[in-house]
Amino acid sequence: MALKSRTDYFKHILAVTFTNKATQEMKERILHYLNDFANGLENNLAQELEKELGFTGDELKKRSKVVQSAILHQYSQFAISTIDAFFQKVIRSFTREAGLLGNFRLEVENELVLKEVVNELMDELGTNQQLTDWVVEFSRDRLLEGENWNIVAALNGFAKEIFSEEFQAIEDKLEKPSGDKHPYAQTMKTLQQEVHGFEQHMKALGSEALSILETNGLSVDDFNYRDQGTAYKYFMEFSKGRYWKGGPRFETALITGKNWPAKKSRNYQALVELADNKLIPLLKQMVAYDLQEGPKYNSILQVLKNFYAFGLIADITRKLKVYKQENNIMLLADAPKFLNGVINNSDTPFIYEKVGSYFRNYLIDEFQDTSGFQWKNFFPLLKDAIDQSQSSMVVGDVKQSIYRWRGGDQQLLQTEVEQAMGEVATDIQGLTVNYRSAEMVVDFNNTLFEKASGMVSEITGQAMASEAFKDVKQKTVKYPGKGYVEMNFVEKPDDEEDWTAEVMKRLPELVEELQDKKIKLKDIAILVRKNEEGQRIATELLQYKNTQAKPGYRYDVVSNESLRLDNAASVNLLLSALRYLHNPNDAIVRGQLAFEVTKDKALDKVFLEAGKFHMDDLLPKEFLKQTSWLNKLSVFELTEELVRMFSLGKEESELAYLQAFQDLVLEFSAMEKNDLATFLEWWENVKGKKSIQVAGNVDAINVLTIHKSKGLQFKYVIIPFLNWKLNHEISPLLWVQSDQPPFDKMGYLAVRYSSSLENTYFEEAYKTEFSKAFIDNLNLLYVSFTRAEEGLIAFAAKPNKKKNEWKPSSVGDLVHECIEGNETLMPNFKENQLKIGDLELLNTTAPRNDYLPASLHHYASYDWRQKLVIKREGAEFFEAGISEKRASINYGILLHRLLAHIKYKAEAEHVLSELHIQNEFTEEERIVLAAALKKMLDHEVVSAWFGKEWEVRTEVPVLIPGGRQSRIDRVMIGKKNTVIVDYKTGAKKEQDRRQVEGYAGLLTQMGYPNVQGYLLYLEELEVVEVLAGSTLSLF
Repeated sequence: MALKSRTDYFKHILAVTFTNKATQEMKERILHYLNDFANGLENNLAQELEKELGFTGDELKKRSKVVQSAILHQYSQFAISTIDAFFQKVIRSFTREAGLLGNFRLEVENELVLKEVVNELMDELGTNQQLTDWVVEFSRDRLLEGENWNIVAALNGFAKEIFSEEFQAIEDKLEKPSGDKHPYAQTMKTLQQEVHGFEQHMKALGSEALSILETNGLSVDDFNYRDQGTAYKYFMEFSKGRYWKGGPRFETALITGKNWPAKKSRNYQALVELADNKLIPLLKQMVAYDLQEGPKYNSILQVLKNFYAFGLIADITRKLKVYKQENNIMLLADAPKFLNGVINNSDTPFIYEKVGSYFRNYLIDEFQDTSGFQWKNFFPLLKDAIDQSQSSMVVGDVKQSIYRWRGGDQQLLQTEVEQAMGEVATDIQGLTVNYRSAEMVVDFNNTLFEKASGMVSEITGQAMASEAFKDVKQKTVKYPGKGYVEMNFVEKPDDEEDWTAEVMKRLPELVEELQDKKIKLKDIAILVRKNEEGQRIATELLQYKNTQAKPGYRYDVVSNESLRLDNAASVNLLLSALRYLHNPNDAIVRGQLAFEVTKDKALDKVFLEAGKFHMDDLLPKEFLKQTSWLNKLSVFELTEELVRMFSLGKEESELAYLQAFQDLVLEFSAMEKNDLATFLEWWENVKGKKSIQVAGNVDAINVLTIHKSKGLQFKYVIIPFLNWKLNHEISPLLWVQSDQPPFDKMGYLAVRYSSSLENTYFEEAYKTEFSKAFIDNLNLLYVSFTRAEEGLIAFAAKPNKKKNEWKPSSVGDLVHECIEGNETLMPNFKENQLKIGDLELLNTTAPRNDYLPASLHHYASYDWRQKLVIKREGAEFFEAGISEKRASINYGILLHRLLAHIKYKAEAEHVLSELHIQNEFTEEERIVLAAALKKMLDHEVVSAWFGKEWEVRTEVPVLIPGGRQSRIDRVMIGKKNTVIVDYKTGAKKEQDRRQVEGYAGLLTQMGYPNVQGYLLYLEELEVVEVLAGSTLSLF
């Protein structure tokens, strides 16, 4: 579109995707292809574009040069971003223009916020009786279930659900706490009564059966299989109040008593007759009651398992709302719902007015992972573009939908878009050609996933997988007849279940074999399901490199784990120094700092001698002399000083870690209390998630999760552990509702996903989730297998098929089953290994490097106090040689700026000092301003404005009729009256009075009580009471 339009049309195209890495790659790809076209390099894409746009080769070359130049010269308008970043930009623009708090802080660490909120909620215990009673019952219930009475950990786990889009969609429908009793207290009582009623009824019948047996001289020894006999166990379990569905021989036991007794029982005939005459009718009575009431009973049991935590959700959301307001934050997870609420199903929402007038075309990439809220938020923009006869594009592949846990909904791509936009306005184009992978890789994936999707549909009993993979077969144009596929199925050792140990032995050899084929390390990716697996691989390859490395081979790895900041020596030394400053008397802290500094003693020896160390001999003299001063610094300034004092900037290999760490410190300083103790606590919570980002041209093996690999490609892909389950490994919460009593009036409830839901009112929700779980994990397999360009190598455990009616439970089982049952693949499957094609380097063309990397050899760190300070503008009011008018204006500006930061008299001196420290005022200006401020606050009229009895707001934005905006300098809200003060400089004007009268009128219309207005002329320090017209002189 940019190529066929005018030169700068690219500015009117917005493209969004889901990760920063994918965003960067999209930009790089566009510029890479434009560069190729501009240089006249012919490839398949160039030929397709020439055909599509009707260009000649020369015309494509010419236009590509122009567009490339325009993008590079106006790069800030090259609008490609993540979907979250785009929404944040829209929200900030909206809140700023609406006069709301547009300077809110975006918080991405949901779990840290949740931990704070839950702790604050627990602080209400003892004062909030309703909450206290519920929590006490919650703790008692956990004790009865044999669990820890402390509910905080359980609450933190359960309450993560409030960040899910599924919960946010139903949040407003949940009951809210009010009154003395918890809103769910009566519901809990009702449910417990239902459970008790069912259990007592079945217990009575079970006990009656056992009593009949005892009366007739029969015992457990007379039964076939003794206490495991179907009928006896059924009676026994229910007599003890335990629910039992019945075993595989249960139906036969209901028909005849012939199979009830043990063959050698002396009471064989007596038990048969008793069963037929009395016990089978009783058993049928119990079964009939179970069939009628069992689903309700089991449904209630599943609801009760999470009901106490569920009952606190409303309290947590209430507390979270207050927390966000007090800390002026917006959670990243809140943005889609916030926007959705503002849009409110409008076709032309005003929040998009600027966006819609600037952008004309939209591209949404990876659309299969778009959530419901995100789609509803984007829909008005796409609809408006179509109404303006402009085209947009959504690109996605339902087979690659792997972010359902984050709200992704593949049904949007399958059906919703066409329904919402209309069939006439929608042009669906299937992309049947694979431009990424070699032919052998594509053919293998075509065969495998056609079979696998059918198998998943058969296991789940739903056609969702077959429907999603119906277009799985692709054609290929890259490397015909070439490519390499290797699937290895490892025998499990007899003495251990961990087959992965064998894979770890083979991995270094495989890396060596790939290097023998001239394949560079940066062209190899090792994909894993979990972060811990990636950490294990990175660690073991590093260990192999240090102990068993072969000459001429490299084993370098790039991964989130290997690049974590808490693994860097420089960062650990900094943190040890910070902990020492925070707690210098702690022997462990002293020993850790000594170890980080010296690095020349065994770890155990360092700690054993921690109390004996002469720190003067180990630490920089400057550090020891200035510990008291260092403790007074902000955290960022403190780390800067420590970098300088410990000479950390000299180690070139540590520079990236130091820079990233200080970036994090700066980020923390902007969002948290800027003290050392809080920082150290924050670091303990986030350290495992923080790592440096490296350029893609580093020659090292990429180790990353499948989720992180989304949208990326590598020449050779290794998947060492095809071991993740097809079903959920961790059971998620399901939000369910039922029209069956007693749930018909309860709305949404939370139940934990498990097979126990099969005999409940929520069975359909379970089956749907069961099918979706299988599809999620099949999609993960598809994403991992389609990252490979030239070669795909994977390892899995050889399935154990000893059980009857065996079904695959893991993706490895599934791949094995698909290979074994396919006549195309079986000829290449020998000795637990499938091999297709030859392991070789297909693309031997060295990539062109258009960039000259710049290297940083030293990390500069200086004391900012030694730097020259540039004087701020307008600060010369006391200097000789300037006009009296200019001096008056500048003085008024500085005093006005100071008053904007002061709400109460007690904080005046502190505010002035803080602004002076921040270099807002020079020392001479501070002295002059302090004198003026003292005179003002000593006066009885002005002093009253700075009392604690007022709710004070400064620099209050006001929207004036007609669309204009203004600001009131100071508003004081009391119980019976409201006071407006506006600061002025220069000569008195009637316009000043009218302005304050206008403000007073607006606040009166808004309902503020008894509004009074004043003008404060800063030069003369004179107060004018606007409404009465009287003038009060301060001096």
